[in-house]
Parts: sequence; structure tokens; C-alpha cells
Amino acid sequence: MGKHAPRPLALAYVRVSSAVQVEEGASLDAQESTLREEAARRGWAIEIVREEGKSAKSIHGRPALTDALRRLDRGEAQYLLSVRLDRVSRSVADFAALIDRARRQHWGIVLLSPNLDLSDPSGEFVANVLASAAQYERRLISVRTREGMAQRKSEGAVFGREVAADFLPTYRRVLALSAQGMSLNAIARTLNDEGVPTAKGGKWYASTVRAIVMSETAKSLI
Repeated sequence: MGKHAPRPLALAYVRVSSAVQVEEGASLDAQESTLREEAARRGWAIEIVREEGKSAKSIHGRPALTDALRRLDRGEAQYLLSVRLDRVSRSVADFAALIDRARRQHWGIVLLSPNLDLSDPSGEFVANVLASAAQYERRLISVRTREGMAQRKSEGAVFGREVAADFLPTYRRVLALSAQGMSLNAIARTLNDEGVPTAKGGKWYASTVRAIVMSETAKSLI
């Protein structure tokens, strides 16, 4: 008899954020039981990944999930499995980025609510809707920010950090050199050669120059 192909491995992510849920463990156990049943139905091997007492605000703030994603990227598992979208992320933009990551790294995402399976056409449709909603949300925020800034500028507001009066000549010089086409590194080199200190009295670097050139204060001075 030939060997059976190994079963796909799903990393079943369960999370609770409140102290009460962590102490009682009821929510974690309920999620785990549901995911074990789903994995058995699909014929998958399963490994439970528990995250206790972590907020859903950002994926990056949850070490257990971050480690699971790295393992998926390395090909050590084939699916990320969870009961609901809000267990993984409450940010549509974060989740859209996660969907894109899964596609690029060739692993799957399966959620029981909403019904999302990237290997299924209906799941692809839901993923595309979520990604489109995230893009729309980002564009709305950008438009509203620009409109708000334009309104405040028309009312005389100045954006960005206040520049100390004794540093303002140096600040303006950095902007002038940049406008002449000098590179960030060249500006930093020039100021260091002349012994001109930064606002904090340190040395100049390309990143220091970039912070000035890209600042909202610079835009208001141009």
C-alpha cells in the first residue's frame, strides 16, 4: 500500500481580550472546540494557537498571531483558521493586508464568520469586498484630512511642530538646499562640515534632513 499524503495543517487561532474571559477560559475553550470540529470535517490536522488578554486593535500587538503568520510564511502550516473575523482583526485595512499576504505566500485563511475561505470562489468574493472597503476607507480619510487642513489653513492655522526662533534660519536653509536639488545626504554632509548643529544639538543624517523636508511645518513655510 502507498503512503497517504500528509494532512494539511491548520493553525487554529483563538483569542480573548478581557480579564474575565482569560480567567474563566470559557470563550477560549468554546472557540477551540468549534475549530477542532471544523478541522475534523475538512480532514485537516490542527494546532491550537492561544492569545490571552490581547486587544484586537492591531495584528502587530499580538505575539502568538505574529508567530503563527511567520510559520505560515515559512510553509510550516497551510491554513490560518479562526471562528470570527473580529478574533483576527477589527481593522478592515489590517485584514485586507493579511489577505494579500496569504495570497503572496500561498497559504489559506478560513473564517467561520463571515464565511471566508480563500480557496473557495465565494470566499474570494468576500475577500475582494473587504479589500475594496479598506481602500475606500483609506481614500475617504485622505480626502477628509486634505479638506480639513485646507479649511484650517484658510483660517490661518499653521501645521506641524513649532520651530524655535534661533533654529528657524537653519530650518529654512535645509528647505532651500532641498529645493535646489541637493540630496539628503549632501545636505547633511554640508551642515556637518560647517559645524551647524541640529535642533537637538546633534549631528545631521539623511533621516534628520528628510524629517524637516517632509514635515507639515515645511509645507506651511514654502
